[in-house]
Amino acid sequence: MTTKLKASDYSIGWICITATELAAALAVLDETHPNLGITTRDTNAYRFGRIGEHNVVISWLPGGRCGMASAAIVAIGMMHFFPGLRFGLLVGVGGGAPSGRNDIRLGDIVVSRPTGESGGLIHYDLGKAEPGDTFVRTSSVNSPPSILLKAISLIKAFGLTAAGKRIADLVEKINIEGNDPKFQYPGQDADRLFPASYNHVIGKCDQVDTCESCDASKAIARPKRRFDHPYIHHGIIASGNQVMKDGVKRDRISEETGALCFEMEGAGLLNDFPCLVIRGVSNYSDGHNYKRWKPYAALVAAAYARELLLQIPAIMGSEATATENSDAKQGKIKNINFVIPFRLPFARNGAFVGRAEELRQADEFFWDPNVTDTDTPRLFALVGTSGIGKTQVALEYAYRHRRDYTAVFWVSAASEHGIRASFVTIMQRIVKEQARISWPESSPDYQAIASKLGIPGLIDTKGRVSTDPEDIDEIRSALFEWLQLPGKNKWLMVFDNMDDLETFNIEEYLPSEGNGAIFITSRRPEFSQGAKQVTLDMLDSKSAVALLFKVAHFTDISEVHEEEALALAKRLGFMPLAIIHAGYYINATKAPLADYLLHYDESFTTLQPKRPKFGRNYRADTAATNWEILYPKVEEQDTTAAPLLLVCSYLNPESVFEFM
Repeated sequence: MTTKLKASDYSIGWICITATELAAALAVLDETHPNLGITTRDTNAYRFGRIGEHNVVISWLPGGRCGMASAAIVAIGMMHFFPGLRFGLLVGVGGGAPSGRNDIRLGDIVVSRPTGESGGLIHYDLGKAEPGDTFVRTSSVNSPPSILLKAISLIKAFGLTAAGKRIADLVEKINIEGNDPKFQYPGQDADRLFPASYNHVIGKCDQVDTCESCDASKAIARPKRRFDHPYIHHGIIASGNQVMKDGVKRDRISEETGALCFEMEGAGLLNDFPCLVIRGVSNYSDGHNYKRWKPYAALVAAAYARELLLQIPAIMGSEATATENSDAKQGKIKNINFVIPFRLPFARNGAFVGRAEELRQADEFFWDPNVTDTDTPRLFALVGTSGIGKTQVALEYAYRHRRDYTAVFWVSAASEHGIRASFVTIMQRIVKEQARISWPESSPDYQAIASKLGIPGLIDTKGRVSTDPEDIDEIRSALFEWLQLPGKNKWLMVFDNMDDLETFNIEEYLPSEGNGAIFITSRRPEFSQGAKQVTLDMLDSKSAVALLFKVAHFTDISEVHEEEALALAKRLGFMPLAIIHAGYYINATKAPLADYLLHYDESFTTLQPKRPKFGRNYRADTAATNWEILYPKVEEQDTTAAPLLLVCSYLNPESVFEFM
């Protein structure tokens, strides 16, 4: 049965390179869908279908083209015209890099996965040449989305051998049903690996599917495997601008980077198109001819991608039907949309460093595979003193894992008023996206949306949610109802600066039902009951120095700088806020680190007798001393800015009026 959906219904983007890889992708679909009428502004071609509960859109590179730039163009077009994409898969063939540590054979599968400091994929030919014939790689490629890494872990947990057998069974089934011999397994006898230094002999080899002119006696003797199914390898994939056809160079780069496989497209995608790279090994990156392996390698890679998607729950609980599609045209709202575009009130902090352990604890707590209760949100509380970086950790978690959740919301929890205002803002986002999904080509019926969301009369004809204080309790109840509806994947809600636990009942504002994750930041260490509480302490010395250099924009760093930065960070108590203040001052004044440290010591000593004491609080003194250093510099640079800062210090930072 085929189903025609809209562009917004497709949540998985699948990119392949060749027609053979496209045929393999289509072969593993559970169902194919009719083509959509894509605008002529999009130069991509697409095919559509379903795997498990996921609607998949597939595109491929134009004939004769390959490489990072071409792949990036396809990905950009796909992301633009399919707004519901959750993540992507780059699936096809690649060249293996066998070694003594990694017994990689033709027909095996290599999957990009973070290893050490690598995100799982490296741009191996991007860098800078330095004296002494030294090449330093400078590329940085993002890791795959966490939801894909978790799916990889599930496959590994159930056994890679079992997964390989399932893939082999699927390949056999496709070959029987499709009656296409090109996808058949060539067999272990057709797998020959030559020494890295033995070059391919050009001639008769290039007219057939095997290396006929190459000396078979040179092939490396390897023991036969026990099973014929593909073996699955996880680790680093090397991406470059040229096809790797040099065994010696292959081995050198593999030794330097740990690469298991070579390809040409991945590095052009991962920073802008969150995806996983999956490659079936069709050659050994040495220039020898292994053409007969390409179709089989393409099919096993596609079969692994299918296996992966079957581990991931679908975003939408109910799929669109023809009746629902016609409802929008008749002025009726279709099923409630649960996918809200990611947007936070703060930009990502480019100077963020460290905190790997706290981020890991939050991620493992929210996604604990042993927890089967999806009806109750999980509460994670990050507590610590002011200026320690709690908000920045929560912000970084939200940005890193934004694609793991169907909706991410930020609540300003410093006051009851801030929470209530945030709930209105969240409901406004839900309304806006519901209107866009339900009425993509006509004026939305906001009264229908209001009724469906349980807030009749609280959305005006322009789609604006009421901000009347008397209506906010009703809006809060409707929001909580939306959060606990079945059919959505997990949502994330951050309650930032939840410090006031006395003047109002905070529990009234915490969702108690729904498949969600609640991330709380607070100075109050009182969340041990009903939540996982983690205390955030000072930065470690390495992270503190890195933060100072980032904020101060230091690029040419010497050992002396390292020592001075460590001394300053230590004097500042490794407190992030104080380090940031110091870094901004150093960057603005171009003051040497040693001068700032001397200035700080003088100011600290001078100010101590003048400051009232109610117990010793070195951290507060550290922040105050930084302020005493910074404020005169502000007065020097702008005589109006300094008094404005004093006025602002009396205002609630959560609700400063824009006109002021």
